[in-house]
Amino acid sequence: MKKPLKISLIVVGIAVVIFAGVMLSYRFIKSMDVTENAEINKSATGDHVLLATQGSKFKDSVMDQVKKDMEGKNVHVSIIDTTKLDKVKADDYDKVVLFTTVQSDDIPENVTTFMNDNKDKSIHIAVTADSGGWDDKPKDIDAISEASKAENKQDFVDDLTKAIVAE
Repeated sequence: MKKPLKISLIVVGIAVVIFAGVMLSYRFIKSMDVTENAEINKSATGDHVLLATQGSKFKDSVMDQVKKDMEGKNVHVSIIDTTKLDKVKADDYDKVVLFTTVQSDDIPENVTTFMNDNKDKSIHIAVTADSGGWDDKPKDIDAISEASKAENKQDFVDDLTKAIVAE
């Protein structure tokens, strides 16, 4: 093998390894934490709402405010992590609200699967995206999408609480 070809292959190989490392690092840094299950107003006689979310500094702050806003309301809210959606029967709930993120231009596959498996159910979705938008959002989905920035926190709180208590 000629020396220039060998050097070119080595350079390309190094570039591929660096690119893969950067992409994996990005995915790891942007991956969401798992949030713990919680119940709000468990003895309420009103609607029983499933709120599936993910853990992150921003989402946790939004959820803390939503929990405070829901205290004492006549609505039972069951909070789970989106990774547990495959164990949930949407028909056990009066409403389903999802609070997830866009990664690589789409929401997590298990969230999409849950939505597809429950097309007959009214599902509200709030999506965070670095770009502020969900470019591949299906046209038949009721969703808001904004960046995970402090100035957008109240928009998400208002959207989620309205989706939970709406008649």
